[in-house]
Amino acid sequence: MGANNSKEQINEDLRNLGKQETEKIEEIPVEKPKIEEKKNIISPNNFIYKSCNSDPKKDYDIIKTLKEGAYSEINLVENKLSKMKCIMKSITKTNSFAKDEEDMLDNELKILSLLDHPNIINVYALYSNEDSYSYITEYCQEGDLNEQLMNKGAYDERKAAYIMFQIFSAVNYCHKNKIINRGLTIENILISEIKNDLPYIKLGYFGTSFLAKKNAIKIKNVPKIYYEPPEEISLGHKYIDKSDIWSCGVILYFLLSARPPFGGEKEEERKKNILNENYDLETPPFDKISPECKALLSRLLMSNPDGRPSAEEALKDSWFIKNGSKSLFYSISRSSTSEKLINNIKNYNNISIFKKFSIQYLIHNFPQTTDVKNAAKLFYRIDSDGDGKITKDELYKGFNENLMNKINKKDFEQIFQNLDINNSGFIDYEEFVAAAVNKNLFMRENILYMAFKFFDKDNSGEITLDEIEMMFKEAVNDGKNDVHNELKKIMDEVDLNLDKKISFEEFGIFMKQLIK
Repeated sequence: MGANNSKEQINEDLRNLGKQETEKIEEIPVEKPKIEEKKNIISPNNFIYKSCNSDPKKDYDIIKTLKEGAYSEINLVENKLSKMKCIMKSITKTNSFAKDEEDMLDNELKILSLLDHPNIINVYALYSNEDSYSYITEYCQEGDLNEQLMNKGAYDERKAAYIMFQIFSAVNYCHKNKIINRGLTIENILISEIKNDLPYIKLGYFGTSFLAKKNAIKIKNVPKIYYEPPEEISLGHKYIDKSDIWSCGVILYFLLSARPPFGGEKEEERKKNILNENYDLETPPFDKISPECKALLSRLLMSNPDGRPSAEEALKDSWFIKNGSKSLFYSISRSSTSEKLINNIKNYNNISIFKKFSIQYLIHNFPQTTDVKNAAKLFYRIDSDGDGKITKDELYKGFNENLMNKINKKDFEQIFQNLDINNSGFIDYEEFVAAAVNKNLFMRENILYMAFKFFDKDNSGEITLDEIEMMFKEAVNDGKNDVHNELKKIMDEVDLNLDKKISFEEFGIFMKQLIK
C-alpha cells in the first residue's frame, strides 16, 4: 500500500502532473520517426491553414497570455473573422532556441495533422516567419482534468466512466492508426464543455507521441514518474501501445481518488511500488468503489504489459456497460435528430469536390457546434470497431438501425460513393460529418470568407487556377483523367464571369447553392 498523502502534498503533486522531464538516456541513438502523408487522400492535414512570412496577429487578437517561457508562449486568442476563441502556441526563433523544443512542437503538429477524432483537439493554422513559429489549436474552455480535480475533488464512478470511455475511444483510434501517445496525463486531458454535469474531453498533447512501425521503440525522454510504466523502468526504456493503457490506469485512479496510485517519499520507492503493483484499493474512497471498477483498474495497472487489455478491449469492459457509458456518450437528445442527419447524408449527392472540401474545412474549424457534435456521436455509434473509419458494411447496418424505413442497396451504393470522396474505400470522420450537418450553419458571410481565404493562398482577394491546382491536384489525379482538364472543370464551376479567377462574391454564390 502506498504512503498516505496530505491534502497539500496531493495538490502539489497535481500541479506537477503531465509536465515532461527531459532526462536523457545516455548513448541511445534514436531516429526521429518519419510520418508519411498519404497521397490522393484528403486528410486533416489538408485543412490546416498554412502561412509563411506572416504574422498570426493579423488573423487573431490576443486575449491573454496563459503561459510564458524563455522562448515560448501560449496565448488565448480570438479569430478576427469567426470570433472563435483558440489557443496559439508560439516559439521565438533565436540563437538560443532549444532544438528539442522545436522538434517536439514539429512532431506534435505532424501527429495531429494525421488525426481525425472528436476526442482529439484540432489544429487550425500554422504560421512560420523569420522570428517565430506559431500554431493555432482548439480551445477547451473548461480547462483540464488536473484543474477540475484540484478545484472539485474526485469524480464518482459514473462520471469517471464517462471520461474514461472517451479517453479509451481516442486512444483506441490512435493505436489503430499506429500512433502511441506517450503523453497521457490528467493535465493533458482537456475539457471542452460540461453538459449535464458530464465533461466532454479532448486529448490535448502529442508532443512526445510517435508513429509505431514495430512493437516497441527506444526513446530519449522519460515521462514524469507517476506515468512511467513498469516497462520503462525495467525493460530498457521501451514504450509500447500497452504503456498508454497503463497511463490510462493511472488517470482512472486519479479520477476516483484525486491522488496518485503509487506513493513513496523517494523516486526509487515509487518505482519499486510501480513494479510490485503496490497501490491502495481498500481505504476510502476505494472501499465504496464497485468490484467491476476495481477489476478494470487492476488489469490496467498490471506490471506485465501482456496482462493489460487493449484500448478496444477496455471499451467493452463490464464497468462501462454497467454505467451505460457508451449509450450515454453517443446519445442524441432527439431520435428525430439522427434521422435528419442521415437524410442530410442521403441528399449529399452531385456535389462537387470543391463544395465538399470547403464544407469539410469549415467542419474542421467548428468542431464544437451542436450539429457537428451530434453528427460525431452518430459517426461513432455506426463505427462499431471504433477505428475512426466507417466501412461500407458498418454504414449500411448503421443506416438501417437509425432509420424508420430501411434503405435499398442501389440507393445505398450511390450514397457511399458520394461520401467517399477520396476513394479510400471507407468513410472518414470529417467526410461523414460534412455530409450530415445542416449546411445553413456555415453560410454566414464571415464564415464563408474564412473558407475563401483558405483557398486564396497569396491573399490577392481572388482564387486562381494555380491555387486550385495546389489544393486539388492530388485529389483528382487518379491516373485515369487528364488532371489539367479536371482542375479546369473545378475552376469553371465557380468562375461565373469566366475571367479565370474566383472572386469572393462568386465563391459565396457557389456555396449557397448547397442550401437551395
